[in-house]
Amino acid sequence: MFVNQPIHKWSSQYWEHINRNIGIISFQEQEIIRTSKIAVLGVGGIGGSVVENLVRAGCQNLVIADKDLFDTSNLNRQLCTLEDIDRYKVDMIAEYAQKIDPEVKINKFTTITPDNIDRILEDVDVVALTLDGPITSILIARECRRREIPMCETWAVPVLFSWFFTPESVDYETLYQLNTYHLSNHDLFEKEAQLDLSSCKSLFSKILCMLGVEDKYNREQGVYEMMMQEQVGIRSFAPIVRLTADYLTIELIFAGILKTRPMILAPNYTVVKYF
Repeated sequence: MFVNQPIHKWSSQYWEHINRNIGIISFQEQEIIRTSKIAVLGVGGIGGSVVENLVRAGCQNLVIADKDLFDTSNLNRQLCTLEDIDRYKVDMIAEYAQKIDPEVKINKFTTITPDNIDRILEDVDVVALTLDGPITSILIARECRRREIPMCETWAVPVLFSWFFTPESVDYETLYQLNTYHLSNHDLFEKEAQLDLSSCKSLFSKILCMLGVEDKYNREQGVYEMMMQEQVGIRSFAPIVRLTADYLTIELIFAGILKTRPMILAPNYTVVKYF
């Protein structure tokens, strides 16, 4: 019979916070959510909302990283207001999370480099890759694979999909056909300015072609071509970004840490069309 009482390790505040989770998930699963260490690397549109979702779900052990400050162009999709412009995203997101749950532990980083990746990934159970920089993404993917940490990636495009990278999946550089295998982690960063990153810059276009959603960016004729030529920024829309963040959070929790559903391993993927 169901006994509506908290696990003894939980504070009264935590119990009131997550009480309504129980039933959809078990007490034991809630404790796994609470104690698992989840890294959200990139806390912009997708990552910021993933952090919010995880904290509301009861996760109390997070690592977040992002080098960027909020600017006005972020207001259409990210967890910021005009008051947050020119603030580091990690600072604002951490403050926001701790207003939801004062007990949450958050380690913040404004850089991800070969010199601090050990500290970032220390004891991490699962990683959400939610940043744009190809060089940093390669570093994270390599190190997660070496340490056997599942890494889940998605893109805020007008369909829902995600995939995990593990030692059993294709590796990140193979999937995106990047010619960077010969470079060490330090060389990636030291020679970034000299590298031919045209293949890296086309990651987004590869995703669009793979998913067949190019036409969704051209309701105003000419925008898609300008976006692909980098004459305008990548188009985004708040409901699409939020849906993507929600979908990624589900994958992180149920496939990544609770393991109640199988991981979809890259290059495989399942698409949910809603547009």
